[in-house]
Amino acid sequence: MDQAMSKWTTLFTRFVGPEVNRQPEWVEWSMLDLVMQTSATPAFSSFLFLYRPKPGAAADAESVLPIDHLIGSLGRALEHFYPFAGRLIRKENDSGVRLFCNNQGAQFTHKRFDGVVSDLIDEEQFQPNEFISGLCDVQPHADVCRESGLPALIIQVTDFQCGTRCLSTSYSHAVADGFSGSHFLSSWAEISRGESISLMPVHNRSLLMPRKSSSVLDGGPVRFLNNFRNAPLAVQPTNPEDGVSTKAMKLSRRRMNELKAEALRDAHGWILSTADCVSAHLWRLITDKRKIKPHELTRFSTAVDVRSRLKDFPAGYFGNCLTVAVVVMTAGELLSKPLGHAATAIHNAVKEMDDEVIRGTIDWMSVNKYSPSCIGDEPFMPGDPRFNLHSVSASWSNRFPFYELDFGGGRPSAMFRNAFRLGPLVTGRFHVHPTSTTSSEGDLKVSLFAENNLLEKFGNEI
Repeated sequence: MDQAMSKWTTLFTRFVGPEVNRQPEWVEWSMLDLVMQTSATPAFSSFLFLYRPKPGAAADAESVLPIDHLIGSLGRALEHFYPFAGRLIRKENDSGVRLFCNNQGAQFTHKRFDGVVSDLIDEEQFQPNEFISGLCDVQPHADVCRESGLPALIIQVTDFQCGTRCLSTSYSHAVADGFSGSHFLSSWAEISRGESISLMPVHNRSLLMPRKSSSVLDGGPVRFLNNFRNAPLAVQPTNPEDGVSTKAMKLSRRRMNELKAEALRDAHGWILSTADCVSAHLWRLITDKRKIKPHELTRFSTAVDVRSRLKDFPAGYFGNCLTVAVVVMTAGELLSKPLGHAATAIHNAVKEMDDEVIRGTIDWMSVNKYSPSCIGDEPFMPGDPRFNLHSVSASWSNRFPFYELDFGGGRPSAMFRNAFRLGPLVTGRFHVHPTSTTSSEGDLKVSLFAENNLLEKFGNEI
């Protein structure tokens, strides 16, 4: 892929602040925000959206996604999602990054690439690419240590000669999880179309603060944490020099139905979700191809959005509202027993994430003074560097309305998760997201980030 800098032209870079400024304030992270700070370098969630001219229309990118209109609506959106207009700053004696909501604005860069979109983006086997993310123009590790800080939201629009315009959005995972990121994008698109925001964000991180009095050693938290304590470190973390990349695979509706039918035969009456069954299949598949010895432990984790699992909790909560469901078993147990065994174990782990378990876990983190600096002492979350070649982790964003992001000129023709590494290297991680045919045919796409010698063993379909 030719990415010579001579092919790139930066048209402008500016900062887009909220239309109406707020009183500057420092954000007090919740414990679930702190979990996302797993390294000295802030991790960003990055997505790409391709907007093409309509068939028969001139190759005019401006008619597809007008820049001035996009910037204007962004300012109005940031009035409601003001943390994305702030700065990530690490002070000298701080163990982690802090967020200063100071109205400085999101970084917005407009670039032009001397070529067509296929010169840069392989839509069948997309590989993470910082050149079209805007992140190549910042230095996350250094910028957070400067007084001016690092933007919490970085946007880049790239124009191609074919008339396609690529919109890239990268936001700090310390500030927002996938739901909140998608919520912001949908609201920005609504404003851009002249509509009202359908779900207003709720900025109240105190809702996830620890309780003043609780017994943190009883019940749910212990059940949850024991899954980690019982999974000793079996191998060293992946060495970046071993070579890692991303492989995209199609997951058809037909295949999902087959896996679900297979799992339900041995589910002993449990009602399993498609995510349970597909996740179990991928866990088994990855473990088998890694040739893990039967007596060795393997660990599966999946991110769980807990907004709907907490009592009287607002649907529009903005921030990180994720916990992790974990299953640990030997490779022999995982592979020798039917698919339904692993799927049921995953289902039960997710089901356990109720209000008491979640609140108790937050309390435990507070009492044990959980912070990014203690990760080496207690393997807790998927960002933990001790997650290794015996671990598989999953995240599902198939229900996020990415293909409905119409800013006034039409919906995107394609979207990609541009999740290159900015933080600890965690392989064996798969992300399930929608495709352009998800709404009509039900197909999904799985992006697996893993060591190259493992990816070579996979085809283009699951």
